[in-house]
Amino acid sequence: MKKGILLSLLAVILLAVVVCAIWYINEEGKMRAGSKDSFIPYNSAVVVTINVGAELAPEIRQAFAADLKVFRRKLLVRITDTLQQQGLVKAHPYVVAARVEGKSDVAFLYVMDNKDVISRGEVTDFLNRTFAAGGEKVRKYDRHKIYTLKQGKEIAYFAVCGGIILLSDSDLYIEDGLKQFDLEEAGEGVKPHYQNLNKYFSAGAGINILLNTGAFTELMPLYIQVKKVFPHVDITRFFKWGALDGDFSSQGICLNGFMNYSGLDGSYIATLEKQQAREANIDGVLPSGLLSLGLLNLSNPAAYFAALDNYRYTVGQKENIFRRKQQFVKMFGKGREEELRDLLQGEFAVVDLAYNEATRERDGLIVASLKSGSLCKVVLEKMMKEYARFDNQSLENYLKEYNLDREKTFRYYLFPADDLAAVYWGYIFEGIKCRCVLVEDNYLIFASSESAVKSFARDYVHGSVIRDAEWYRHLKTRLAGKYNMAYFARTAEVLPFYTSLTQGSWQQFLTRRQKELSVFSTWAWQWSNEGDMLYTTLFLSTAEIKDEIRPHVLWQTKLDGKVSMKPVPVTNHVTGEKELFVQDDRHTVYLINDVGRVLWKLPLGQQINSEVYQVDLFKNGKLQYLFSTPDKMYLIDRNGNAAGRFPVAFKGKCEQGISVYDYDNNRNYRIFVPCENREVYLYGLDGKPVEGWNPQKTDKPVVSKVQHFRVADKDYIVFADRYRFYILDRKGKERVRVSSVFDLKPHTDVYLTRKGGQPVLVFAGKGGQVHVVNFSGQTETSRVEGLSDRFEMNIVDWDGNGTGDVLFTDGNRVLVTRLDGTPLFEKKMEAKTLGFPYVYRFSAKDVRVGLTDPEQNQLFLLSADGKLSKGFPITGDSPFSIVFLENDGFFLFAGTGNNTILKYKVQR
Repeated sequence: MKKGILLSLLAVILLAVVVCAIWYINEEGKMRAGSKDSFIPYNSAVVVTINVGAELAPEIRQAFAADLKVFRRKLLVRITDTLQQQGLVKAHPYVVAARVEGKSDVAFLYVMDNKDVISRGEVTDFLNRTFAAGGEKVRKYDRHKIYTLKQGKEIAYFAVCGGIILLSDSDLYIEDGLKQFDLEEAGEGVKPHYQNLNKYFSAGAGINILLNTGAFTELMPLYIQVKKVFPHVDITRFFKWGALDGDFSSQGICLNGFMNYSGLDGSYIATLEKQQAREANIDGVLPSGLLSLGLLNLSNPAAYFAALDNYRYTVGQKENIFRRKQQFVKMFGKGREEELRDLLQGEFAVVDLAYNEATRERDGLIVASLKSGSLCKVVLEKMMKEYARFDNQSLENYLKEYNLDREKTFRYYLFPADDLAAVYWGYIFEGIKCRCVLVEDNYLIFASSESAVKSFARDYVHGSVIRDAEWYRHLKTRLAGKYNMAYFARTAEVLPFYTSLTQGSWQQFLTRRQKELSVFSTWAWQWSNEGDMLYTTLFLSTAEIKDEIRPHVLWQTKLDGKVSMKPVPVTNHVTGEKELFVQDDRHTVYLINDVGRVLWKLPLGQQINSEVYQVDLFKNGKLQYLFSTPDKMYLIDRNGNAAGRFPVAFKGKCEQGISVYDYDNNRNYRIFVPCENREVYLYGLDGKPVEGWNPQKTDKPVVSKVQHFRVADKDYIVFADRYRFYILDRKGKERVRVSSVFDLKPHTDVYLTRKGGQPVLVFAGKGGQVHVVNFSGQTETSRVEGLSDRFEMNIVDWDGNGTGDVLFTDGNRVLVTRLDGTPLFEKKMEAKTLGFPYVYRFSAKDVRVGLTDPEQNQLFLLSADGKLSKGFPITGDSPFSIVFLENDGFFLFAGTGNNTILKYKVQR
């Protein structure tokens, strides 16, 4: 009996378990079958799916910490966070949708997955218990229940349907979501097109964003003054919908996807329908100092202009455009639009150089690439001559010149039709007024002001173009190489302009948070046409801008390669102005004038290894440049042409470089050439060996330059091989015997200084040795401990007592000792590896040391008190020269990143 009862009880329990399991599996299946998309009303403007890994970078969170804190306190967000923390809903993915309700209210809808079947009732109880201050408040909507939660002045609504939780600040939004789900379940609903967009989304993205038509037509006008962006182009009708993936990284925020414009009447974007994405080259002439840049890149200009005419007809602009073009015919003559259009290659740029907040006017350029610049000059001249007749003026009244220097002049016209580019090419160009016009090379340039013309001219001549700007290059690494439209901007500089285009809460936010928004240092947006959609990339970069335009930089000029030598200031014998002689790492030499224009360049094939000497070959006051490479010595006139019998090939490798001296200042120059064959040759400026010079061979190859010193009216020719030091007279005979044996480095510098009131020669040996040789041949040696084999040495009167001191750099250290090794000064710089310590004399008592840290791209100027000069360190990676120009002060010339050389005003 008992056994039967027990078996019956077990059977009942087993049956109950089976029934519960079947019920659970069935309900769980219903939960899993329920799609969050089914609950998102078709009229949602924006739908965002937040996936695993959607987390802002620390610097962004820190910049907007205050705003995020306020956001987290909002009731909807607190409810969502609490549900996730309690494990009642799945943390990811979840959906946030938004739409406009009424005239200007934006409502939000959160759609989340329930954790499991059992927790459905638990969710309702928990939310009512935690967030319903006045107790549970519920109303029925068809077969569903909508609950009201209230805390303070904030109200939220939620509903639980199967495995889905809906949460919103609008009960109507929840009603529409539930209604849509019921209709779909009954097979009566029409699925919104965005429920089929998963093929455009990446499951691995941090977020997926759907932009519905309402995002452009309803949501955008709440925050943007759409008529101010393009007064004659309706930006709310650019797109029908868009699907974007968003990723967050330490570099910033990147959105990728498609924007669709098919079947949308009055969309300007439809003018790109027949265009193929392609590479652009116009950024190679645009100023590097621009604030923002818009690019239009057409593979088929004729198709674009045909589509533009259709667009203008559709939106009702055709008649106004026709009337304006007829006015242009009266002003410039017939057929000018067609003549200009035939010359267009399809690349256009809109460049913002400045923004005037008071007048709210943009200063900048519109640039178009041309098939033939020379033909465009002819067309432009015809236009301006016709207008001069129309205006009863002389052409000279409109023609202006900008003289960059004595030899380079830019000619441009004051232009009478400031809307010509917008009328001819599309109203996306109307933001920049066409008040000046010029043709340079194969580019047509309209400028909003004469200052914009001059800005273009200066950067164009210096080769300072946006293509080489670090921030621009960084943005381009995140974009496609081929495109049809693109926009680049420096965020902080353009925020005032953006603020003027916004309204409402966005304008308030931009006004209050300009500092915080600068965490996004730059940003770019790129569109590439594919059928009836544009492939889109939006990248907000948090990378720090290492600005190429530094304070007190007077000009910067682009070279073909990296500066590879200390720039040499030289004198223009015609004007007396200072010019610059320099070589790059591609072995090309340049002569650059005082305003930074490259006068000429000449490829050599080898690196210069000597100083660059200015000599007077014909003794007529006209100067040439004399220098050497390991194989040859060159004499070049100021036009870049070879002079005299030069170049002269050496009889052996000359690794130390030539030295040039004019013993008696009578322009009878002597050129010393130490070669690896242990011979020291002497040449005249005629390129021939000098008779009477007959030194003996050195014991080993020479490791120093040949120096000439005049001491007590006697001439001394000084040089060294690895183990021996030579002091000769002007004929090559030994003048002073130095018997000591040394161990010298491959490139040893010899210095003349004073010790104890007597002249001495100083040079460094290996192992930190400092050798002092007097003119009787006696030698003293001291050692500086702790120096590596890579140290560099110079001589400087550090303490101003008239005696030379020894200046070292070694790694990141600067050391100064007396000639006997007594330490005077030591400083560790914030550097990796310091180069040779150059000495600059600003006055009798103001001596400074110039240092280069090429690894970290820094230049230092150190005073004798150990402090950095004002304004230093500055960016640079080459040794630098400092020149004093009377009445103007001191100027520094150095190479810096991106193959650039700059002129810098030294602050004292």
